[in-house]
Amino acid sequence: MNKNKVAKSASIVIIITVLSKLLGFFRDTLIAGTFGTTYQTDAYNMAITIPSIMFGIFGLAITTTFIPILNETFNSKGKEEMFNFANNIMNILLGLSLVLCFISWFFAPQIVRIIAPKFTGEIYELTVKLTRLSSINILFMSMNSGYIAVLQTLDDFIAPALIGFMINIPIIIYILIGSPSVDGLMVATGIGYVLQVLIQIPWLIKHNYKYEPFIDFKDQRIKSMLGLIIPILIGASVNQINSLVDKTIGSGLPHGSISALNFSQKINALMYSIFGIAIVTVMYPRFANEANEDNLKRFKMYISKSINNINLIMIPATVGIIVLSTPLVKFIFQRGAFDESSVQMTSISLTFYSLGVIFYGMRDILNRAFYSLKDTKIPMINGAIGMIINIVLNLILVRFMGIGGLALSTSVSAFACAMLLMFSLRRKIGSFNGKRILSSTIKITISSLVMGGVCSLSYKLLSLKLGEISSLFITIIISVIIYIIMLIFLRVKEFFDALRMLKKRLSVKEEGNAVIAS
Repeated sequence: MNKNKVAKSASIVIIITVLSKLLGFFRDTLIAGTFGTTYQTDAYNMAITIPSIMFGIFGLAITTTFIPILNETFNSKGKEEMFNFANNIMNILLGLSLVLCFISWFFAPQIVRIIAPKFTGEIYELTVKLTRLSSINILFMSMNSGYIAVLQTLDDFIAPALIGFMINIPIIIYILIGSPSVDGLMVATGIGYVLQVLIQIPWLIKHNYKYEPFIDFKDQRIKSMLGLIIPILIGASVNQINSLVDKTIGSGLPHGSISALNFSQKINALMYSIFGIAIVTVMYPRFANEANEDNLKRFKMYISKSINNINLIMIPATVGIIVLSTPLVKFIFQRGAFDESSVQMTSISLTFYSLGVIFYGMRDILNRAFYSLKDTKIPMINGAIGMIINIVLNLILVRFMGIGGLALSTSVSAFACAMLLMFSLRRKIGSFNGKRILSSTIKITISSLVMGGVCSLSYKLLSLKLGEISSLFITIIISVIIYIIMLIFLRVKEFFDALRMLKKRLSVKEEGNAVIAS
């Protein structure tokens, strides 16, 4: 994929992701308005976390090692052999997922006792029932992740980006058509996972992919994957343990705390997914390809550009969310059962979670860089350190800050992981334009802080005369304008690069329209 195609893919993925995340936000507002931050939503959120944790440990480890070897097979032996290897891994993954489904179903009471020890009585019984309903999701999660890996290896990012729509549609329809219950909500969620698999099938057929049911453990590439997978398995376990610890400690806080954490994470996820994940998704196969071709110069260039582009969006977004956390939560969620206490809990956790979003992007970019170099040990060690930091800070800060302490611990852990990964990668491959990254980060931070000051003052003044919604939107518009002015004033290179790319794309479209018209 050349530079223009990379930019085009990223643009399309961003547009689709924005639309799917907006739809997801509509889904979340419906859930919040219908159920609020109650024991029912706590049970639902805990239950959908369990299969995510169980699959996340094994599935993420397999698929993360999957893409580099798929890429290598595709480049050296062609598409048919790549499909053959993909089917082998998919069948192994499906077998493992079936085992995990049965474990999740039969041992649901014991699993809930472990991950939510403070749940008793009605909330405990409901969580067990919902966990059993959600256990089948593991199977479709594995199929989904495997097909995503295949399509991304083929530089086809459209279908993987569309899966966000599929998880949302059944839930939205279910809530809108009747008197919803959390049991039905879980069933609708399961239907969404099925649709995520089905939406990818037309794109797979377009590439002449054919599923074949076989398993060949003698394939040497499986041995290569096993050599890489154990450290990633441990690293994936670390990430899932982090999430588990947050929810386990959160289960001892007042009812609604887990839901408040979840809703605040949704806002952060929207911000990060629109740009951060889009960049990481498009660039990971590029990292793997440059690493396979031993093109270290271009490999370094892609890393620094990816980090700078993520910072260009994430830093001002973080500042904006911190300043406007309460009005944002009110605008998005406050209706129906989502009352003022729900707003307060969610805005507190949102403020502290948002501090880590910048470092999530850096961490994901740097982890993918190591995986592309087939080095899985450093991310594993880094993840273990991050887990320890998160657990220790959780236990300390939750006593003084409650729900805010859990969120802040996660952000501090992400910061530590990102810094350690950056130093480790520099030792491994040498400098990857560190001075440029530092220079851009300083300029972007200054621009964002100026924007944040104007943002705070604007909202306070506007809210004296206008309603909350009008004040919020006008403040956001003013903040964006101030940020752009600061980027121009400080001559932030990434901003001008983005403008040039946009101008080039618009000129190409105009030329194309002129040709059609003639």
